Amino acid sequence: MGKLGTFEYPELSVDDAVRYAELLVNEFHKEVKDINEFAVRLGHKSANSGSFFGKLSDMRKFGLVDKKTYRATSRAEIIANPVGNERQNAIKDMILSIPLFEKLNSRLKTKSPTIEQFKTQLIEVTGDREKASKEAEKIRKIYIDAISHIREDQLKEQSNDPFNNMGQELSQQQTNSDLILFRAGKYNLSLPKDDANIDVLISILENMREEKKKKN
Repeated sequence: MGKLGTFEYPELSVDDAVRYAELLVNEFHKEVKDINEFAVRLGHKSANSGSFFGKLSDMRKFGLVDKKTYRATSRAEIIANPVGNERQNAIKDMILSIPLFEKLNSRLKTKSPTIEQFKTQLIEVTGDREKASKEAEKIRKIYIDAISHIREDQLKEQSNDPFNNMGQELSQQQTNSDLILFRAGKYNLSLPKDDANIDVLISILENMREEKKKKN
């Protein structure tokens, strides 16, 4: 869990958070009795690990684990065993329950903000110019990965602003040669071609590869 100003944000990816929620609900029967066993299943030698409790803290911030116990929340149960469109809606709610993500989403209106767009809004939202400027690239990568899990129609439901999709404006202002167009599975991104965005896509691809390995 990272912190900027008064805002906390998860460093755990949405894909991992969802996978751990499914594990908690379906294999641990909604509640962890042996915390060390759960830690091992999350890739740690034991629960005596700062990174394990970091993951647990992020799951709580996403609203997947009860704040005082190791029990799955109703949101985690819906994600693990959905009916109809419940899963997608629960994932959207999970992401936008993070106050920093919700505020940035309402201001940016795009899944793929430029680093300058993102930095400007991050400074305004958090009020911490120095730290926001230093950490903008890292937080932007986390934000883009998270928000890419929300469908465009769901993002539009969040606001009645007619300029909801600034990504379309960006596409009109730049030629295709200036953009990276990335479409794979649930991802559909249009990003300016620069080193920061290449790093974002590499991170997404690495997460996809890890997910594929775990399923095989």
